[in-house]
Amino acid sequence: MRKTSLCITTHLRGGLTARCRSLLGVRVCAAVLLANVSVFSEEYIQDLGESSVYAATSVEKPLQASSSYAEVMPESWEGRGISAAEVLAALPGVQYTRQGGVGSFQTVSIRGVAAKNIVVCIDGIPLNDASGGAVDLGTIDLNQVEKIEVYKDRVPAKFGGRGIGGAINFVTKGSKPAEAVLKHDEKKLGRVLLSYGSHNTWEASTQMLSRLTDSASVSASLSARHSDNDYEFHSNNRTPYNPDDDFTAKRQNAEFTEYSGLFKARVLHTNGMFSTLNFNFSLADGGNPGRDDYQSSVAGYKGELATAVYRAELPQLWNWLWLELSLAGKFEKAVSHSYYPLDHLGYTSTEFLKYGAAGYSLSPEVLANYSGDRLEANLRLSLDMSYYSGRGSSKSWNLTRYATTASGDVSYNIFKTFAVGGEGSTLFIVDDIHGGDFVQPTSTERMKTSKERDVSFAGRGFVRYDAPDSRYGGSLSFGRYFRAPQLMELYGVYPGMISNPNLLNETALRFEVGGYYMIPKSKTVVRATYFETGVKNAIYWIVSASFVKPLNIGKSHVRGFEAEIESKPKKWFTAILRATFQKTEDESKEAYYNGKMLPYEPARSYYAEAKLDLPYHFDFTWTTEYRTKIYGDRANRVEQPAVDLHHLSLGYNPFEKTRLVFALRNITDETYRNAYTPFPTPGREYKLTLTQGF
Repeated sequence: MRKTSLCITTHLRGGLTARCRSLLGVRVCAAVLLANVSVFSEEYIQDLGESSVYAATSVEKPLQASSSYAEVMPESWEGRGISAAEVLAALPGVQYTRQGGVGSFQTVSIRGVAAKNIVVCIDGIPLNDASGGAVDLGTIDLNQVEKIEVYKDRVPAKFGGRGIGGAINFVTKGSKPAEAVLKHDEKKLGRVLLSYGSHNTWEASTQMLSRLTDSASVSASLSARHSDNDYEFHSNNRTPYNPDDDFTAKRQNAEFTEYSGLFKARVLHTNGMFSTLNFNFSLADGGNPGRDDYQSSVAGYKGELATAVYRAELPQLWNWLWLELSLAGKFEKAVSHSYYPLDHLGYTSTEFLKYGAAGYSLSPEVLANYSGDRLEANLRLSLDMSYYSGRGSSKSWNLTRYATTASGDVSYNIFKTFAVGGEGSTLFIVDDIHGGDFVQPTSTERMKTSKERDVSFAGRGFVRYDAPDSRYGGSLSFGRYFRAPQLMELYGVYPGMISNPNLLNETALRFEVGGYYMIPKSKTVVRATYFETGVKNAIYWIVSASFVKPLNIGKSHVRGFEAEIESKPKKWFTAILRATFQKTEDESKEAYYNGKMLPYEPARSYYAEAKLDLPYHFDFTWTTEYRTKIYGDRANRVEQPAVDLHHLSLGYNPFEKTRLVFALRNITDETYRNAYTPFPTPGREYKLTLTQGF
């Protein structure tokens, strides 16, 4: 898989860093389970409309009476030259890390909870069910996304209900039926997007939606993106304590290219049943540059993905029950290659290696919904059956996994304005692993025997006040959550890892209380939330000599406060102000870590955005983001200073269906990174984007 050689290089230099472990969770573990799937699917034509991060920017009623749910719309990223992780980090309580340019490994944390504990979905399908690590948001092509749903306080039952840090759901374009997009007299619509920017970065996408009959429609899209990623960075010349020999270097072998597409058909049957059939694919190819102090020009990766999903929404039964049935099939193959005549210690190694895996999965699912005058309830039952086997130089091995999930939620309105409710989920996993060697550039590891896992439970209760005609509302919730240990943590199928099949679930208790207040006259909404999270049995990788072993030794406590103001006092002016204050504390028994801040979590972060609608169809947006210092390790010895970033974009709509956007990121050319941080990131970048509808 991609970037595998980078992780092995880090391992040879004395152990896996926190970032590389997270990278293994997605890239290397995906070579076995391939669970980190970027399901880029359909597009439909989106009106450019007004720029807004929340659907509630125009002071409509929030979908939830707290700041714990947000919908991020395309106007927040189209033409701005930002990744999915950077888009999400504009929200209060969300922090992000990136390890390079376009297509590089990127993650987010939510309210102090690490990325590996956040459920990330594409159209409701989790990407990290079996990876055991953080989902790589750098593989998300935002040209295929209609909106992003962010749940900070929970993992909804419709996504399986399992996860500690909340959920992020990328809803692909084309998810709306034709009648919701096309005008009455329209038969089809389309759009083309072209973009070019720094480091030979380009994007191209086209979408079309066509109404065949009053009851049938089809949509299709194709998208491609590429970057040489040959940006300059500050190199310490492998002497982090001697700044006198530092120099400016250029990133090599970091290119990234991706193609994706889809076709979707929608049919409304005569009996009232609604069917959708969706096919999509993606192909990715790129280089593995390695660390900034030891770049490699001979390593790379290739990834292939194809999915088919059928979904049937049945007519209402007995005047109270709605059922939805779906069946998803998936094929994915990911193979990395490397060439190392000599390793870091000077010993000869195999000249050429190919390593990775391919697999198939089948996932039937049933969703049931009841909605009455006072009571609303949802139930989800799903079964995931997966089979994977090795590719390249690996000797014969295979894995069969069965994961059964049952989840549900209920909400009851005691009064018209006051509701109580709860959510719950259970998970049961069975792995069947059969021998063989898993090959990496430095060594091989024998696949270990697996065993059944105990049933895992999660639950949450809440109360909510939200009157339809009120300017204010609020909610309170408390719950217990879990994350089950995954393949790489249980069975140690990677070089230098010692398996630990006796790992316990990571668990957490979470509490939050928040509310909002609206000022209609100035079109202003104020949101504020207090939150606390206590995590037990957190899994950490303990390094001893050249081996690592996962253990349940982590314990932490996070408390914080979010505040945000969104206002449109004038028709031509919109302002957004957001702030996060948090205290993250490691409460492990080890004195070396106890009382220290959690890695990559600042004590404060701020975000500000101002948008001006100018004469002659121009618009101007300025954004500023600031975070206090962070630490890259649990011992708080690797410090990264505070970061202050500024960005701008200028848009122009010369015609009704034509839009041009020029974006300039990181105006002050901020490039500083601590010497211990293995991945440099780009400095100032520009991007020019043309969108044309037809």
